Amino acid sequence: MEIPPFQRIAVVGAGLIGGSVLLAGSRRHLAASFACWSRSTASQRLLTELGIGEVFTRVEDCVRGADLVVIATPVDKMAETFATIGPALSPGALVTDAGSVKAAVLEAARGLPASVTFIGAHPMAGSEKAGAAHASEHLYAGRACFITPSGKEPRAAVERITAFWQGLGCVTTECTAARHDEIVAAISHVPHAAASALMLAVADQPGFSPAAAGSGLRDATRIAAGEENLWLGILLANASHVSEGLRAVEARLAELRTALERGDAPEVNRLLAAARIARQSLDRPA
Repeated sequence: MEIPPFQRIAVVGAGLIGGSVLLAGSRRHLAASFACWSRSTASQRLLTELGIGEVFTRVEDCVRGADLVVIATPVDKMAETFATIGPALSPGALVTDAGSVKAAVLEAARGLPASVTFIGAHPMAGSEKAGAAHASEHLYAGRACFITPSGKEPRAAVERITAFWQGLGCVTTECTAARHDEIVAAISHVPHAAASALMLAVADQPGFSPAAAGSGLRDATRIAAGEENLWLGILLANASHVSEGLRAVEARLAELRTALERGDAPEVNRLLAAARIARQSLDRPA
């Protein structure tokens, strides 16, 4: 039987993302044993029933003896998590994360012991649904994953972390933390903030009728159903890029509103056509 690449993988924050790491990692035999911790008692019970690995109620106990630790807590809890687990980490352990903001997490990781190596990552996989109950062994299959080393780590460690995420099914791309945050603001964080604002604006309209709403409104606002406590930390941690993107949204909205108020059909048509072409580019093969 092939020897797994890791002896023990510990997942801290075993909800949707972390739970899916456990399921996919177990199915793909990426470790000889697994450990996990979740703040949620419901997730703890479910993970215990699944029997994938040891379930701990203390995060320090979860990471003891692990040669790979995957942090899947909300980004605004990362600094606290690193401080808590630091004394329990084994010398030489690799630590990675799945946070959707990287510069802030890289800064928080400075609190880890010098005896371990941290390499940030962000798998572009998720859902508006949260919790281990929605975890899937297929969540990472074919999904993009950013690997964001600082440049100071041993190259062999970067390659092991890259191989780990590829082992879960991801297609990896390496870049700096700063470049990552710029990219995900455009393709994820600004759309989420804009969808939330759109949903609020629509709900304020005198003609708003949820019972009459069709797929158009549901498609345009689906991501606004995401857990607000998770997204609060993400948006604040990447606030400069998100604010810049929202200013661009406001400018485009003003263009369209002004053209409608003037009855300027050619300009309205131009804006709608430009939006259609940009949207169609998302459906073309990469």
